[in-house]
Amino acid sequence: MEIPKISSAEWEVLNALWEGAPMSGPQVFRKLVQASGSRWHAKTVGTFLARLEQKGVLEVRREGRVNFYTPRFSREACVRQESESFLQRVFRGATAPLLAHFCESAELSDTEVAELRRLLEKRKGGR
Repeated sequence: MEIPKISSAEWEVLNALWEGAPMSGPQVFRKLVQASGSRWHAKTVGTFLARLEQKGVLEVRREGRVNFYTPRFSREACVRQESESFLQRVFRGATAPLLAHFCESAELSDTEVAELRRLLEKRKGGR
């Protein structure tokens, strides 16, 4: 099943859920306020939860008068699809220019550089 397109704000809601699902709407709201301050409103969170449910991204279980939300897709699956979409849209599917861009423009720690080297060597040795 293909994962529907997820907006930036929907990603924030999903990130909260991936950290602690199942969660009620008020629990998601509190988690978002903790993570990013008071820019979230309870009604807005409810709207995004309903939108994600309509898209088929969330599973909803009703207990009494409370809905509990759980993502239908893993974070890894959503990241993989988003990454592939980004790679196609921005770099026409070419991985090397993507990696070069991030290596040249991002502030990478020595640990991150070492991890990238390790991954590239692993990839090179695996062929």
